[in-house]
Amino acid sequence: MKKIVLSIIFFAFLCSTQLFAQGVRFGFKAGLSVSEISNLEYTIENNGLNGDPAIAPFSSIDDSRYGFAVAFLAEIPVNNKLSFQPEFAFSSQGNKYEGVRYDFLQIPLGLRLNLNRVFLIAGPQAGLKISFYEQSENYKSFDFSAFGGLGYHFNESVFIEARFTKGFLEVFEDDAAVRLPYTPEDGEPQANNNSLVNGDNFLVNGSGTNQYITLSIGYRL
Repeated sequence: MKKIVLSIIFFAFLCSTQLFAQGVRFGFKAGLSVSEISNLEYTIENNGLNGDPAIAPFSSIDDSRYGFAVAFLAEIPVNNKLSFQPEFAFSSQGNKYEGVRYDFLQIPLGLRLNLNRVFLIAGPQAGLKISFYEQSENYKSFDFSAFGGLGYHFNESVFIEARFTKGFLEVFEDDAAVRLPYTPEDGEPQANNNSLVNGDNFLVNGSGTNQYITLSIGYRL
C-alpha cells in the first residue's frame, strides 16, 4: 500500500512540473532539521508482572530531535514575481528518544514570491511515513501540514532557506503503546529491578502533532 501511495505522490510531482514545462528550473537542497512532537501529551505506565510503578522522567521523550532534510524541487514561473514550487522531500521528524521518532517523505506545494535576491515561500504539504524503526507502527502513516519559509539567493544558482512546518493531524495511532526501556544506573534504588531494565514501561494515551524547522542550502539549475 505504501509503495502505491509513494508512486502516486512521485507521479503527481512529475506531472506538476510537466504541465508548466516551459521556463521550469530544477534544483535540490539539503540541510539540518530540528523537529518535535508539538503539544505532546502522554501517560507512562508499567506493565510488569510485579506491578512496579512507572519511572519518570524519561527526559529525552520531550527533547527535540536533530536530523536532516533533503529535497528535489522545480520552480515554475507564474509571472515576474511569483512562481509555483513543488518539491519531493525527505525529512527526519519526531523527538530525540528512539521510540518517538520517525521519517517522512513529503510533497510541499509552495507559492514563491521573488524579491530580487530574497524570496518568501508558503503552502500546503502532504507526507507519507517511511521509517522502519522498531516501533514505527505506533504512528500514523500520513500527515498534512502547512509551511512558510524565507530564503536568500547568493547568485542565480546557490541559495539558502529557513523553513517552518506545522502539522495538523494526530501523529499517534489510537492504540499506540510505545515501549520505553529504562536502565537504572549503578547506585539507583531500581538497579536490580529487571522489569525496568527489560522495558516494561510504555508511553500510552499519546497525543501531538508534527512540527519542525529546516535550515538548507540549495542549488538551482
